[in-house]
Amino acid sequence: MTSVPGGLVVVGASLAGVRAAEAVREAGFTGRLTLVGAGPHFPPYDRPPLSKHLSPADPARLTRIRVRDDLGAELVLGTPAAGLDLAGRRVILADGSSRGYAGLVIATGAAPRPLPDASGNVLVLRTVRDSARLAEALHPAAGGRPARVAVIGAGVLGCEVAAACRALGAGVTMIDVQPEPMVRVVGTEVGAILRDLHAGNGVRLLLGHGVRSVRGSGAATVVRLDDGQQVVADVVVACIGVAPNTAWLAGTGLTVSDGVVCDQWCFADGSDRTVVAAGDVARWYHPLLGRLVRVEHWTNAATQGGTAARNLLAVLSGDGEPVRYDALPYSWSDQYGWKLQMLGVPAGTVAIAEGSVASGKFVAAYQEDGQLTGALCVNLPSRLRHWRREVTAAATPV
Repeated sequence: MTSVPGGLVVVGASLAGVRAAEAVREAGFTGRLTLVGAGPHFPPYDRPPLSKHLSPADPARLTRIRVRDDLGAELVLGTPAAGLDLAGRRVILADGSSRGYAGLVIATGAAPRPLPDASGNVLVLRTVRDSARLAEALHPAAGGRPARVAVIGAGVLGCEVAAACRALGAGVTMIDVQPEPMVRVVGTEVGAILRDLHAGNGVRLLLGHGVRSVRGSGAATVVRLDDGQQVVADVVVACIGVAPNTAWLAGTGLTVSDGVVCDQWCFADGSDRTVVAAGDVARWYHPLLGRLVRVEHWTNAATQGGTAARNLLAVLSGDGEPVRYDALPYSWSDQYGWKLQMLGVPAGTVAIAEGSVASGKFVAAYQEDGQLTGALCVNLPSRLRHWRREVTAAATPV
């Protein structure tokens, strides 16, 4: 059994924070454990269905993350962290109270970036409430006209929202300054394949265009593009990325730059190994990729939370050695019956290594300077394990 005088505090009660709390209990930690969450729900809702499976009757086929029954944590919910006294080892909460700690896990995630210069019926999609509002907005208009949806942003979230809205009969226009959908995730060549997939399913694509303004007028909202075009919609969904929730860490002494900067063991820079970060908020040095990365995907939050917390416990208790966190970036997406599974980094050139685009089942392999950097399995889940081995073997430890 392991106990740490002063206890452990986990800030963030979503997936990464929950897995961190569970990991220290599984490692034998018996001391005081506090879990702080900005939201009121516990166990937290599982987020992938929020964009993948919209339904007016059941907004997201909601499920909650499974949490072990013997977690034994003090739950502080509905009260976000407002500050951090790093020297005094105390987390300051928004209600003025505080919690002391010997070790701290930061798992505060990220928040949607707002649309600048926007008014009217503009939604984001991050919470259960957001999903419910979008599902409600998809009801047909008076006279049975399908709802008109403008999706701003053609990244993973934007593409999933567009596909989910089309599945419910809405008319969808997807807008992005990039030339192809999901270009940052899959590259230009595969992005063109996804463009055809969305167009073939009835999505109007306005790519290569920026948004100048969004203005509401009664029930409708008008999106004005940089070339003068106007898109009239009943609802606008902003899917323009997220920003790590790090404002509460300003001036604390931790290094914050597009997330909490960490080493390969997830220890926060400037913390003297008393603070780790995990999930969407963490930007850590990846020992296989040889650079700082921040990964905004479910799988990373689940695995990094546990590794970071175990490493923190190992250092504080002196029982065991920390292990580097070198999990390959992995994400998946469901669109129109297609399952996209991405491994590694989509850098350099791309080639179809298995199957064919015409069949709808293929593997795209990415190479940079002759080295395999990533793979995308489309409707071939049985090949994922093989390509995971290939990409891992090609990575050069730094």
